[in-house]
Amino acid sequence: MAKTITPDDVNVFLDNAAWAIRSTYHTVLKASPGATIFGHDMLFNIPFIANWNKIGNYTQRQTDLDIACKNSKRVNYDYKIGNKVLLTEEGILCKAESPYSKEPWTITTVPTNGTIRIQRGTQSERLNIRRVTPFVDE
Repeated sequence: MAKTITPDDVNVFLDNAAWAIRSTYHTVLKASPGATIFGHDMLFNIPFIANWNKIGNYTQRQTDLDIACKNSKRVNYDYKIGNKVLLTEEGILCKAESPYSKEPWTITTVPTNGTIRIQRGTQSERLNIRRVTPFVDE
């Protein structure tokens, strides 16, 4: 093992790391990034022609599946003026802490762009509906 590192050692390491990244098989591309960019395999001199339409369709299909999965868990709720909501607390919370603010906020405006304006006392704020949850009196 060498006791000192020279600039040549760093250059060799960076070259090897870059080659490893370009020659590793990528599951979305169904090839290595180097093969798709340079048009031939990185290890063997075999021509490779990337089917960019197929790659784009695969990526779009994966995105659509991910969105469908996330939307399947979402509850459809129509917010109305005067309803009360709890604001999602930001940051890291302990297990015993609730992820929502302790007091409900009152909705004052409901635009059609996925936001609401809420007010508690003299404080007013415009928020995305993903940051709130409906408040239910028990």
